[in-house]
Amino acid sequence: MQEVIFSWQHVVNGNGVALSVTGMSIVFVALMLVSLYIAMLPKLASLFDKIIPPAVHHCGEQAPPASSGPVEAEIVAAAVAYLQKNKS
Repeated sequence: MQEVIFSWQHVVNGNGVALSVTGMSIVFVALMLVSLYIAMLPKLASLFDKIIPPAVHHCGEQAPPASSGPVEAEIVAAAVAYLQKNKS
C-alpha cells in the first residue's frame, strides 16, 4: 500500500488555493444576496400591498358580508334574558 504524504506543494500544484478562494467567494456572495433579500422584504411587502390589496392575498379568504340584522352575541343575550325571566 502506498504511503499518503501531505504537502502544501500538492495543494498548490492542484490549484487548491485558487479553488478554495473561488468557492469561498461564491458562498460569500450568495450569503450576501440572501441577507440583502431579507433586509428588503419589508419594502417589497409594502410595494406588493400597493399593487395587490391586502384583502385579496390573505389565504384566499374573503371578508364576511356586513349584515344589518342582530349579531350572534345579541341573540344569545336575548335568549338568556328570556330564560331568566321565565324561570319556573
